[in-house]
Amino acid sequence: MALGTWGRVYLTPDINTLKFATKGLVAMTLSLYLAMEMQLDRPYWALISAVFLQIRPQSGLVIEKGLCQIGGTIIGGGMGVLIMALSMQMPAIALMLLMVWVFICATSSSLTRNFNLTYGFAMGAATGILVVVLTIVNNNSSQGVFDVAVARVSEIVLGATCATLVSMLLWPDRVRYIIHGHANTVIDETFKALTMHLDATISMIDARQQIMTALSQALTLNNDSSAVVYEGPHGPGRARAAYLLSQRALSMMAEMQTYGRLVREHPTLASEAFESALKDIRDTMERVRSRQTYSERKREINGLRQRIQKAELHRHGTPLARRMAQGLMMLLGYASVMIEAHHAINDAENTRLKAPRLSRHRDYMPALTIGIRSSLLFAIGAIIYVSTQWSSGVLMMVMPVIFGTMFASFPSPTAMLKNVMKGGLVGIFAALIFGNILLAQAAHEYIMLVVVFGGPLFLGLMAINNREVLANGLGFCILYIILTMPSNNMSFNISSFMDRTLAIGLGLIILYSVFRIVPSPNALVLRRRVIRATTDDMMQLWARSCRQSRERASDWFNGRMVERVQRLANFDSQLPEEERYLLDLGMTGMNFGHLILANYRRVTSLDNTPDTREALRQWQTALAHAYQACAWGDFDERFTEASQTLLERLREAGEMDDEQIELIEGMVRRLNITLHRFAKMSSSRDQGDISDVLEQTS
Repeated sequence: MALGTWGRVYLTPDINTLKFATKGLVAMTLSLYLAMEMQLDRPYWALISAVFLQIRPQSGLVIEKGLCQIGGTIIGGGMGVLIMALSMQMPAIALMLLMVWVFICATSSSLTRNFNLTYGFAMGAATGILVVVLTIVNNNSSQGVFDVAVARVSEIVLGATCATLVSMLLWPDRVRYIIHGHANTVIDETFKALTMHLDATISMIDARQQIMTALSQALTLNNDSSAVVYEGPHGPGRARAAYLLSQRALSMMAEMQTYGRLVREHPTLASEAFESALKDIRDTMERVRSRQTYSERKREINGLRQRIQKAELHRHGTPLARRMAQGLMMLLGYASVMIEAHHAINDAENTRLKAPRLSRHRDYMPALTIGIRSSLLFAIGAIIYVSTQWSSGVLMMVMPVIFGTMFASFPSPTAMLKNVMKGGLVGIFAALIFGNILLAQAAHEYIMLVVVFGGPLFLGLMAINNREVLANGLGFCILYIILTMPSNNMSFNISSFMDRTLAIGLGLIILYSVFRIVPSPNALVLRRRVIRATTDDMMQLWARSCRQSRERASDWFNGRMVERVQRLANFDSQLPEEERYLLDLGMTGMNFGHLILANYRRVTSLDNTPDTREALRQWQTALAHAYQACAWGDFDERFTEASQTLLERLREAGEMDDEQIELIEGMVRRLNITLHRFAKMSSSRDQGDISDVLEQTS
């Protein structure tokens, strides 16, 4: 009988899980020992700090997370001191200022793609709460405020430092190995997506699902690459190579999606030679995926490019067919750069590549929703505390803010919170038995504390190392530590234990309720904002084309588009299978941006007169508006007019030969086909979506 997830974790654990739990336990016991030796008031905060650093335990990621945690803690502590300096005698004003600080931290956390930085913002909010609220609870003076801030910062920084050192010294696991695996996966999934898109026998539904898989892998590679810079002098080189690989993978995906549609919906465009070239590309890509060495992959790609060039497909057939042939060469160029970038990741000592990180699309409406939600969580806890003067209410204010900020950007935060609460429930029973019954009977020595306290903690860490039950393990460890409160002066008081349990439980229930009551903005609203933001970026590409290289402008556009495409794909998953088109719409927007950049370079390199530049600018503007119009279910005739004007201007100028103009004409025809198709697909479905929204609001 096959074991379930829990059975695999605890009955047949792998060596990596055992190493991870051992490293985590060593880091936490070391931080506890040092905190107790330093006579810190609340050593358990050092443990909590170390727990969060156990998520993704590779040395570079731990260093990055530790720096974010330490930076957020110091800034949060400083903000807490500043708030109390401004309102020492006015606790209500202090709590109001603190709510504003929580709002700023939570909103900012949702505007970053880096989860470690998100955690840093969460710790900034939590430390500010601890400094201000503990000062109010204990009626401290101005000197007391500073002492509280120093103590809280010391505890959290100590835990982060111990976790970082243990991660680097005990069974170190390097991010570069993770990056190498990600890079292999990106190449494999992207080339597989290309093979599927160029094969008319494979349904577009399957091809679309594959491109979504490849897109997710490219974004993962980009996000994880930031931490490899901390791993030796060649780390920055590996990071740049990884950025380049993810950028070119996105460019290839943007290009292949359109050709996949044309191959299926307009088979008459493809000649026998063109079909032979497509088969050659598919077969070669399958061989490249099976090759293991850089030289073998490079030889296959170069041979394929030479064969396609000799076929001279771009010189025969209709303008649209010739434009498609030119696009195939572009796809192979992206593939070649991806192979080079993968080699540079492995051989960073001898290879130098330059590429920026993916730019970030920031949608402030969801960010403000997250900020309002977190500040509301704090406000509810503060109101309960002010009304009852409940000392344990501090936990009710801190923990929901930390979890709410960390999980808010997840696709399904309520599901994560459910698992945290389930793990926390087990942690409550473990804390009662091990932390308040068994420890009360044991000798009050550090060794005995570690022996009794460490067993359940080791089991919780084993769960954290497995993605399926990570949230359960995290909830278990956090509540187990907080309710046990290991320190020099532990008190084994059941009433105090129940008091803290009630505070944390109430806080988590409030957190879950607020997530349900204050949902994310409506999907239709967000979808329209994504399309409008894409249109705005396409408009900006003219200015960027004038002052930046095509590669830099393309990289900027890719980064801002990748999350929009993922968001559209999430909306797509809520539609019936036969009505899904939003992922295609997002990928088409990315492809349009690349066409704008390519057309600008192609035209201005041959004809850079003011009249031609103006006609080209108007054409790019019309294409951006046409893309937005087709997403709303309409076709903007201004694009047809602008295209005709541009072609007439190029013919009148005489700077470009007929073959080059015919390629641009073929591109325009392809764009017209795509825009009409999406306008038709969107018109009826948008009406249905709007009707659904009206029914929900009524």
